[in-house]
Amino acid sequence: MKFRNIFWGVVLIFLGVLFIMHNLGLIYFDWMHLWRLWPVILVLWGVSILPAHNLIKLGLTLLVLAVAIYFMVDQTNLYETKEHSWRIEKWDWDEEDDERYPLDQSFNIPFEDTVGTALLDLDVAAGVFIIEDTTHNMLDFVKRGTKSKYSYVVKREDDRAEIIIDRDDVRITTGKNKHYVDLNLNTYPVWDFELNVGAASLDFDLSAFKVNNLDLDGGAAAIEIRLGDRYEETTVNVNAGASAIEIEIPESSGCDLRISTVLSGKSISGFEKIEHGHYQTENFTEAENKIYINVDAAVSSTSIKRY
Repeated sequence: MKFRNIFWGVVLIFLGVLFIMHNLGLIYFDWMHLWRLWPVILVLWGVSILPAHNLIKLGLTLLVLAVAIYFMVDQTNLYETKEHSWRIEKWDWDEEDDERYPLDQSFNIPFEDTVGTALLDLDVAAGVFIIEDTTHNMLDFVKRGTKSKYSYVVKREDDRAEIIIDRDDVRITTGKNKHYVDLNLNTYPVWDFELNVGAASLDFDLSAFKVNNLDLDGGAAAIEIRLGDRYEETTVNVNAGASAIEIEIPESSGCDLRISTVLSGKSISGFEKIEHGHYQTENFTEAENKIYINVDAAVSSTSIKRY
């Protein structure tokens, strides 16, 4: 039997089972993620024409489909904002849980005018995290949704502040059991970001902030980042697997992009190809502000575009 017949049969069976389970309410995923995984078609096509044994190709096919399905199911974001409407599930908790894991949580870190640079170290999973506004504080944190609790530590050394935010509870919150976190930052400091994102959604509009370095390690994540032209040199390092990544850069800034992908799709708009895996905007040399982006991704969808 030809592998081509087996290949497409397996693909159709996987998709059919996924849709049936969704319709029966056994699983829930957000349909918006379906179109974001269109590069999976290219990956599967590539697997089908590999000069390898049929069993190896079948194994790769099942692996890619499993990762894609996990992403769709686990990346459903449950919150409500002006632009989006999501479902938030109700759960029963005992009194001890109510005290340890509040449904809503907020805190503010005051700004001190002696701070010139700041680091936000964020380790998150199974939630929706958004930066879209500024604050006169150093940082505002507001969480809504499922019962969970975050803690933070602020370290000061000379004119630098380091903010470390992490979850206190270790319970797994996937699928329908997610929460929404809104972060506001102060525009005065020069910001560094260390982001460890697993099975979460990140929508960071950083166009209003001076961004020096942004290091992002993501797994099964939906990541959207918009950069601005507020700082002369910005470096972005992305290491991701099974993720959907979208980075927007301003047309006024010059950008140097180096990208390495495995079993992944990429969309690069407004760049000229220098060599394999290396791209630049045509205004890179003369631009006042420069952005350096390094992407290392596997089984992911990556989009870099200008606005």
